[in-house]
Amino acid sequence: MNESLYPFVNHTTYDLNALRALNDIAEATVRKEKSRRTKFFGLILGVFGLVAGAMLYPKQNLIGSLLLLYGVVLLIMVLRWKSFQLRTSQQQLQKGMRECTYEFDEEEMICNTEAGVTRHPYEQMFAVVSSADWYAIFFDESHGVMLDKKGFIEGDAMSFKSFIGQRTMLPIQEI
Repeated sequence: MNESLYPFVNHTTYDLNALRALNDIAEATVRKEKSRRTKFFGLILGVFGLVAGAMLYPKQNLIGSLLLLYGVVLLIMVLRWKSFQLRTSQQQLQKGMRECTYEFDEEEMICNTEAGVTRHPYEQMFAVVSSADWYAIFFDESHGVMLDKKGFIEGDAMSFKSFIGQRTMLPIQEI
């Protein structure tokens, strides 16, 4: 018997796996074009830095060295994009938000953490994505939450999919 007031309750721990999955899902869906553009321009600027640095180095050592360094840093960032994104996500995760309990009622999602309680009406949701182990709910291209499919305390992952689709009126993207 369901003892909760909410039809769906989920507990998710934001560890490295959750943050990595959130970044991967975002890059494959809501941030796809933005990530592609960022990597492309990083690659172009990195190559430009290397070429300009190599050309200037013999005559102007300091400027040439700085341009070479700039090019190398940008190319490393592009090549290690997923690690860069993961590190950025870890830094943005606020204290007290590592453990989240999400409660879903007819009108909103309620997020309970040590940092406090936040409420998100379903109308605020931008996209819902499902992977093998996770649901990602995005509020825009840069902000979203993860739900571990194994973390449902009330309800189950399969029933949640139709519930969240009906409440948000959004298609559930599958990856």
